[in-house]
Amino acid sequence: MSSPQSALSVEPGPSPLRRFWYRSLDRYPHTGPRVFYLAIVVMTTVLVYYELFAPGAVSPTIISHYGMTFRYYVYATGVISAMVGAFSSIIAGFADRFGRANMVTYGVGASVPLVLFGLPNAPNAISWVVLFCGIGFLEGFILVATPALVRDFSPQFGRSSAMAFWLLGPVIGSEVVTQVSSHTPRTCIPGKISSQSAASSASSSS
Repeated sequence: MSSPQSALSVEPGPSPLRRFWYRSLDRYPHTGPRVFYLAIVVMTTVLVYYELFAPGAVSPTIISHYGMTFRYYVYATGVISAMVGAFSSIIAGFADRFGRANMVTYGVGASVPLVLFGLPNAPNAISWVVLFCGIGFLEGFILVATPALVRDFSPQFGRSSAMAFWLLGPVIGSEVVTQVSSHTPRTCIPGKISSQSAASSASSSS
């Protein structure tokens, strides 16, 4: 006959290495942790929309720096990247079994370095467009998974209010882009100081 201790044995938790992928919750979180999880999802949405809107705020500098035409830039960022993002959002619906939190976590972890280091150091226009489309592909996954996480972390009767907070993502993201770009000196752009000095010296000599 088994003892009560053996009958109430608890399964061991996931290993530290498996925690990088195993993100399921054993029970519905209480109000405090649930609000914290919702805040993380909303801030992630703000970050994702910031990454999407940031190139548009400095588009004249990007077009001038890489020698693009306006039509080339519009097709690259408004058509090709949007199609790539739409395609990845379709794939995200089938990849939901891998975990919504995993898609958001690793999607953000991959897109942030591309925005911080990839786009500013792209050697030519084609490389810049490829990197931007890669960001659009990753963010297609993220923007599908974050509304689902809002639904998971909000009670049924408060779900509309939680989704309203999620919809603040594009608004706050656009506002942050506006504030950052308006307070960024144009002389911080690589090659801008030399071009301005060359133009001023040419005008003074003439």
